[in-house]
Amino acid sequence: MRRLLLVLVPALAVTAAVTASAGAGTQRTSLGGRLSVVLPHGWHVVRGRVSEVVDPVPRALATFHVRFARHACECGMPNLANLPRDGAFVFTWEYTRISRRDLQYFPEHAARFAIGPGAPRVSSCQMSESRNFREAGRGFQVQIYLGPDAPASVRHQLAAILDSWRLS
Repeated sequence: MRRLLLVLVPALAVTAAVTASAGAGTQRTSLGGRLSVVLPHGWHVVRGRVSEVVDPVPRALATFHVRFARHACECGMPNLANLPRDGAFVFTWEYTRISRRDLQYFPEHAARFAIGPGAPRVSSCQMSESRNFREAGRGFQVQIYLGPDAPASVRHQLAAILDSWRLS
């Protein structure tokens, strides 16, 4: 028995160390409505009111502490007061009351997303890069805001977040 423990304990310790380092800095986070994503270190869910619109359902993620401008955008999109030059902001609409007919115009959730260097740099109410997709009978529109100096690592993290998009 003791010999078995001498072999088993180090093996379990190695497994735990590998598992911990593989997931270091990331966590599956609920966005509400049975929706979750894996957030890399440095990203967070923006809590509180992100839009005056309530349907479709708005949600947001960011790499910085978000402050909104006093006046909302007419289109319901958030009006950021402080997008850092190297920051990223992801704003989503979930179409909860979409008809099956309209849902067919949303492509299936991609297995892999890529956010290239050509993603628009925006400020205030200007439009961002948009991605639409459907998953589990629900339609999503994702708006991507990048600061002008957002590094490639932020674009890769953003793509990984979209890859990890799950409905439970």
